[in-house]
Amino acid sequence: MIDNRKRRLYVKLILLLICLIIIIRIFTLVLSKYESESNSSANVDIAFYLLKEDYKEMTLNLASLFPQDDEYVFTFSIGNEDGIKVAETDLEYDLTLRTTTNLPLTYELYMTEDSNYTNATNIIQENTIEQDENNTYFRTMTTNKETLYYKEPKTNTYQLVVHFPANYNTTNYQDIIEALEIKVEAKQVI
Repeated sequence: MIDNRKRRLYVKLILLLICLIIIIRIFTLVLSKYESESNSSANVDIAFYLLKEDYKEMTLNLASLFPQDDEYVFTFSIGNEDGIKVAETDLEYDLTLRTTTNLPLTYELYMTEDSNYTNATNIIQENTIEQDENNTYFRTMTTNKETLYYKEPKTNTYQLVVHFPANYNTTNYQDIIEALEIKVEAKQVI
């Protein structure tokens, strides 16, 4: 009688273990076939208003990037008027873009008159990768100085084009976020 009970218990345990293994195997197969896809035009509309000597900075987390053949376009503008006020002096500004190097991205920056950058020229003058005091690598991109005259209210529109090629569509780049910092430093022209 005892042997019969033990045998039934062993059979139940073995069947339970087999069922558990089958469930785990099915669950991992289902998860491994999950694929997410979305399209994004990701236009971030940022405006920097330079009405006096100033230093402005904005950081963006580029969390929605995934490898694809189409580029991502981010739009921002820098102007000496905000619709109400106009700068009272001529201002000269430096534009610097600083990014983390978590993803294999390439960047192009265009100053455009309209929403079409295809006929414009990439205005990035310097593109360097340096390590900071915490051993973190950052890419720094700079442009030539731009001048905004107080007698001429003006807004410069920029389009940052980011390429994340589809051949990087591997799990190595899954859940990695890239950060982008836009810095504008304005100085009065004397």
